[in-house]
Amino acid sequence: MIVIGAGPAGLYAALLLAQEGVDVVVLEEHAEVGVPTHCTGIVAGETNRVYKIPDEVVLNRPSSCLVISPGGRVAELEDPGEEIAVVDRAGFDRALAASLVEAGGAVHTSCRVDHVLNGDRYVEVDTSQGERLRARAHPLLGSRLPSPVLHTAQMELAAAPAEKLEVHVGREVAPEGFAWLVPFRRGDAPHLKAGVLLRGDAQAYLEKFLARPSIASRLQETPGEPIRRLLPVAPVAKSYADRIVAVGDAAGLTKPVSGGGIFYSLLSAQFAAETLIEALAADDLSAARLARYEARWRERLMPEIRTSRWFRDCLARLSDHEWDTLVTALASDDVQSLIKRKARFNWHGPLIRSMVKQPGIKSILLRSLFR
Repeated sequence: MIVIGAGPAGLYAALLLAQEGVDVVVLEEHAEVGVPTHCTGIVAGETNRVYKIPDEVVLNRPSSCLVISPGGRVAELEDPGEEIAVVDRAGFDRALAASLVEAGGAVHTSCRVDHVLNGDRYVEVDTSQGERLRARAHPLLGSRLPSPVLHTAQMELAAAPAEKLEVHVGREVAPEGFAWLVPFRRGDAPHLKAGVLLRGDAQAYLEKFLARPSIASRLQETPGEPIRRLLPVAPVAKSYADRIVAVGDAAGLTKPVSGGGIFYSLLSAQFAAETLIEALAADDLSAARLARYEARWRERLMPEIRTSRWFRDCLARLSDHEWDTLVTALASDDVQSLIKRKARFNWHGPLIRSMVKQPGIKSILLRSLFR
């Protein structure tokens, strides 16, 4: 079995396959697993039910997040007991890779896939190392991202100590998205993960955000070059073919509101591995058989994705004044009580459906739909 890309989706699918005795190799184009780091790495304790996160990769356990509007309104969202953690994303990926190797799998770094040939009985890939590898299936399409996509840019910076996460919204901050500041420590040194998710020039907006006096005064080093990437915010129309399945980002499986992808990546990897193990046992890797993979993730994730995409589309249309009004509503006692009862880090749907019934929020979102 050949897996392209040593991110959480590819590594976890490979790990589950290796644990069932399948010969599996992961091909990673970069020289080191987890580098460059494309993700801020915020997860909930629910992730541990899928893959136990090693304690040594946890950088911080924040208790709340501040949502800050263009006009300076602030709503504090407290962790409702979900054990939110900021992880060292590179360390997390390396832990997955170590688990894979321990289970009998292999990871080849500095090994870019240049060509894929899907034959009648096998998948063949040509790599940048001059190898031609053959396998019965290919559990990750890592070379193309589905559309639509948003743009991200992020970096880590030495900074003054802080405790709470921050999300900044508004058209001048991040059109159709948001900016974030995530405090953590490396050893004894306080740092911030800073980034933006938006439609447009993410690097330019991040530089502008970090140059704000209220932000710049907290930094203890000059910002350098950020890591940029494209982030899918909708699933692919079809995530399988003969001998091929697409998982994680390659299938467009991210949370539409926040762009978070770790949990969905692990879930889709689990569904893919289950389907491939069954298909190998039946000696049938046809598209008709592998369609069970898509049926699994759609049943589990699509109701959530549809609701969250609708909500994200509404938020993307808000004016700065409407953001001020919305954040004020989020800070109200009624909505705070609702958030504490309904909020779940990985499943936004129940909270969204409850919030849109709140008069002050419903009117704002309805106006945005007709803009």
